[in-house]
Amino acid sequence: MSDTPDTPPDGFEFVVTGSGVELAVKRSGEGPAVLLIGGLGMPSVTWDISGLPGSLVDAGFEVITYNARGVSPSSAPDAPYSVADLADDAAALLDHFEVGPTIVIGYSMGCYTAQSLLRSRRELVQALVLFAGLQPSPISAMVGEMELGLIDRYGEVPREVLVFEQLLTTLHHPLLQDPATVTGWQQVLSAGYDSLWTAPEGFRGQLTASQQWITSGEPTPEHLAAIDVPTLVLAFEHDLFFPPDLCAATARQIAGAEFAQIDGVGHGGIFTGPGDSAARITEFCRARRGL
Repeated sequence: MSDTPDTPPDGFEFVVTGSGVELAVKRSGEGPAVLLIGGLGMPSVTWDISGLPGSLVDAGFEVITYNARGVSPSSAPDAPYSVADLADDAAALLDHFEVGPTIVIGYSMGCYTAQSLLRSRRELVQALVLFAGLQPSPISAMVGEMELGLIDRYGEVPREVLVFEQLLTTLHHPLLQDPATVTGWQQVLSAGYDSLWTAPEGFRGQLTASQQWITSGEPTPEHLAAIDVPTLVLAFEHDLFFPPDLCAATARQIAGAEFAQIDGVGHGGIFTGPGDSAARITEFCRARRGL
């Protein structure tokens, strides 16, 4: 397992799970707990760009964010990982802080973790928000297969390949047609490449977990029908990984689930143009307070 810093960054604390994984966690606000679970390789600071943590704190919630195993400065166990492993990590955080039933919000791959957490530790989950991550598309499977194939052949995914792929899937068409925007995002994504992962095992581990979820046919109709907590599903209009039509159809298999589309952005809309997603999620959480 890769080492983590001796002291966490400002505002964070380290929590060690039962399996020995050290997670960098940040808590803010007071009130009923909301756990935010990020996507593949997503540092928790990305949530701040969306405005969601601040909106929830202002609404009287305690917000818990963390960097999943493999994302710096959390530790990176040896790969492979499973979505069940990631859900166990999330459960360990809720057990550690003794917050009781919690509203769980997942983004992208974090939606896989949130669903797995509900299955394994139902008593910890009060409600679900599945944000840009309910129903993966064939493109999701193709990208994961390509990346794992490159790692198997060459030991890594070249930086240039990752940056190009992230540009095409994160930004929507009008942004991709603007040279200044593309150049700016290319520089941002390239600069963060080396500091994102604690170790290469973190990337391979999370990627393996994501791909196993997709290739196993998740979320299955049986698992969707078994979701028995209030659920909000959000999707971005131009999301190639989780298209809104697919997410809307899948959401209809969850009893009583609410669905909304956030217009005008692609999968990276959480930071390029989150629209009213923070307001929608905050209102959903308010309505479930104390249930």
